[in-house]
Amino acid sequence: MKYLLDTNTWSYLQQGHPQVVARVTSLPAEAQLFLSVISQGELLAGIEWAQGVKRKRQLRLLYEQVIHLAAEVVPVSEEVAVQYARIWAHLRRSGRPIPSNDVWLAATAIAGEMTLVTADQHFSQVPNLKVENWLE
Repeated sequence: MKYLLDTNTWSYLQQGHPQVVARVTSLPAEAQLFLSVISQGELLAGIEWAQGVKRKRQLRLLYEQVIHLAAEVVPVSEEVAVQYARIWAHLRRSGRPIPSNDVWLAATAIAGEMTLVTADQHFSQVPNLKVENWLE
């Protein structure tokens, strides 16, 4: 089982959200968690955006405490770009676009044959995307 965690799920892990932590600790040994370079950028941007040195240090520490759970930081590959284009066009044609970074995450999950773990409902609009919400 391969799981690509959305940025919000990584944030829940950083915050020690009980349901998400429980789910991660109960995964079978063969399960792998992945971090998209897109989510990595969003998490790091949150650190940079934080006000005050103390808050930035706190967020950096939380980031470093959970990042080791990722088996790999998944880059944007040519296959991911192809999937992005397909998803983006489909959502535009259907009149239901979602944020661009979320299209990249969906494309990464589809290209890597991973389940996307997210609390965002709009991912249900993406065809052929396996989604789980570990808050439910």
